[in-house]
Order: sequence, then C-alpha cells, then structure tokens
Amino acid sequence: MEKPTMKQRLASFGTFLYDSETKQVLGRSGRSWGEIGIFYVIYYACLAAFFAATLAVFNQTLDDDNPKLQGSSSLLKGNPGMGFQPMPDIDTTLIYSTKEGKDEYVKSIEKVLSDYKLANSDGVDCSQVKGIRQDADKPCRMNFTELTAGCNLGNSYGIMEGNPCVLLKLNRIYGWKPEIWTKAEIANEEDIAESIRNQYVEDRIWIDCHGENPADSDNLAKATTTYYPQQGFPLAFYPYTKQKGYMSPLVFVKFSGLAKHLAYMIECKALAKNIAVDRTEKEGSVHFELLID
Repeated sequence: MEKPTMKQRLASFGTFLYDSETKQVLGRSGRSWGEIGIFYVIYYACLAAFFAATLAVFNQTLDDDNPKLQGSSSLLKGNPGMGFQPMPDIDTTLIYSTKEGKDEYVKSIEKVLSDYKLANSDGVDCSQVKGIRQDADKPCRMNFTELTAGCNLGNSYGIMEGNPCVLLKLNRIYGWKPEIWTKAEIANEEDIAESIRNQYVEDRIWIDCHGENPADSDNLAKATTTYYPQQGFPLAFYPYTKQKGYMSPLVFVKFSGLAKHLAYMIECKALAKNIAVDRTEKEGSVHFELLID
C-alpha cells in the first residue's frame, strides 16, 4: 500500500476537524456534541453537589471554640513537648556562644520575644495566682521585665558575657491541665534533683536543667544556673482554651561560669505527673549542647 503523502495527511486531519459533507466536528455531529455536553454538565454538577454536601456534614461536626481532636486523640497525644531558642540552625542543637556569631543567636531569640515586648491589653496580672485558673476568659500576661531581668538585648542574651541564656517554652495544647506533685509526693521522687525537692512549691511546672551524662553533671555543677523569672511555668497560664491574646509562658535559663572550649551536653525537663519524658520523640524535654569560645 502506498504511503500517504504529507498533503494527504493534512487533508485527512482537516476533514477530522470539520467534515463539510457530514457537518461533523471532531468526528461528532452537533446533536452528539450536545448530548455529551449535557451528560458532563449533569455529571460534574452531581459531583460538586456531593462534595458540597460532604463538607456541610463535616462542618456540622466541628466546634468553633473547641478542636475536634483533644487529649490522646490529638496530634500531640496530650503530652506537651518543649522547645528552645536560640536555634539559628535547625540542623544542629549546638549553642555556640561566640561574640562573632552573636547576631544570629540574638535574632533567633528576638523573633520569639517580639510579640511579648508589646503590652497585652487582653491579659491579666496572674502573679498572685498560685494554681490553675478554672474557666478563665482572659489569659495571663507575661511579665516581660521580669523575664528579661538577666537575659536581654542589652547583654546580647548573655553571649557577650560568655554566660549564654536559653529560652524555654512548652508546646500549647488545648484544654491540657498539668497534674503536679504535692510537696509530700515530690520528696519520694528520686529522679528529681534534690535542689528542686528542697524548694518545691506547688504553683508551677518546674524545670530541671542538668548535665545529660555524669561527666556533664560534674562540669555543670561548677557553674551557676539561674532561671528568669522563676524556675518553671506558672500554673495560672493553664489551661489554654483559645483565650484571645493568649501567649505561652516563657523561661530563660542562664548558664554562668562555664569553662571555655568545653562542650556541655544539657537536658532540660518539664516536671509534672502527666508530662512523659521521651528523648527519642522529643517529648517533655529538650537537649542541646553549649560551647563557649
């Protein structure tokens, strides 16, 4: 069979696009195109209606004020994790305190503190509240002056002094209430530092920052660890129930008198009955290294 020429191919394609004899377009008559057009209009209209009905039913199961998944069903499984700053590089947990690199570390902390610098008009003073506030409509206000008493922009958050500050924060979980130990119970908890047991007060989620290994603990014992504004997160900030203007409590930990050119592996834990500490899952604690140059 003789192979068609290019001219014949173009003519055949042109006839496929529009056949003047049969009045067909792309191989279909006007009636055929009308029928298939009506079919797809109805088909996609039904799909859109089904999708809209599904969204409407789903929206009926949601609450504007309460998340659908809470507690163990939520993403965080009702167990708050802890974060820290400075963290200018997400690929490492090393806090390298050096004057040359202070700008990046200061910027990392300032990014978190920027919202706290402004007075929270919706917040209330909770400094005299010692326990969990029930059904609180307004959030507690963070005392920025007390928070930055020893760690602030003026001293580059301790980096210029060689006494680095680390900012700690618990993840926010809707409706979560900390269950703290009583003073009698804490006395029997051998895993908690003796210094905390001696000064324990039932008004906060205490924080314990310590050396991760025996050698680190020995090295850190020669330095001084100071917490601002206090060693823990006040209970008055809990629970979080989407209060307007809510801001999670923060704690600065300042490490003073660290030896230079010596790496410290440090772990900070949040202490409460219902905070499970899991290093592999990064729950209830944070790990970082400190190196002073």
